[in-house]
Amino acid sequence: MNTYALLVILGLLAVAAVRIYLWRQFWKGEGRKLQTSGYLPPEPSWTARIFFHLVNRLLVFLSIGPVKVIRSEKYRRYKGRKLVAPNHIQAPDWALVNQGVDYERYTAVTSELRGPRGLFSGWTGCFGVDSKQPNGAENFINACVEVITSKKNSSLLYFPQGKLVADNILRPEDFRPGIVKVARKAASQVGAEPLAIIPVAILYKHDRSQATLLHRLMLTLGQKWFRNIFGAKNFGAVVVVGDPIPVHDLPYDADPEHPHNAIEFLRGKIQELLHVAEQS
Repeated sequence: MNTYALLVILGLLAVAAVRIYLWRQFWKGEGRKLQTSGYLPPEPSWTARIFFHLVNRLLVFLSIGPVKVIRSEKYRRYKGRKLVAPNHIQAPDWALVNQGVDYERYTAVTSELRGPRGLFSGWTGCFGVDSKQPNGAENFINACVEVITSKKNSSLLYFPQGKLVADNILRPEDFRPGIVKVARKAASQVGAEPLAIIPVAILYKHDRSQATLLHRLMLTLGQKWFRNIFGAKNFGAVVVVGDPIPVHDLPYDADPEHPHNAIEFLRGKIQELLHVAEQS
């Protein structure tokens, strides 16, 4: 290798190192800002979205197992803004939902967005919520509305329960009104343009008889961590995607701050999909 070629290679490596350093410094700063409820980092790039999908697939492989997706074509055919609304059971739910539904932005409580996770979460489109902060809930709602109204094909993952419900029982008192508030406020800004809530049901399999050959081999070798990373032994999962619910078709609520009828309607739709998952 001649001196010129060596200098070119060293120069390219130096440029790459500087770019990586600047990227890390920028997103490290954005990650710290995610501690503020409702702070929106820049829209994720195509490289960030590819990285997000690949990490989700790896996480599902290691912590869940095979995933059966039902009716996802209905989501793909819908042309418009989308609020993806699944039930919430385990920590990797966002990765599991992503196997059947593509989305650009997602949310998490601010306490989960610290350190390296904050850096990568901000880069891949996440933003935080903390209702205990001053105006934290309102700022979060406004951020969600900004995401949905930002472009015609926007999509946001939003867990209506707002917390993990390990027994997967869809209790009315666990469903919070935030998603309906976001949907209606966004609809008031985009007018007649299509905007829908997409109900999604997820179900984890815990029957050891459904373990794959690889999973059985790992257990035989004493690798109990495999598909048990988050404290729940999983042997696969099911994702059922429901029909889009146009926001204007939600049941009427006299009090917009307490949209009981609309959120109960959404809960019922997720429950119907959960029955489908249980029977699959």
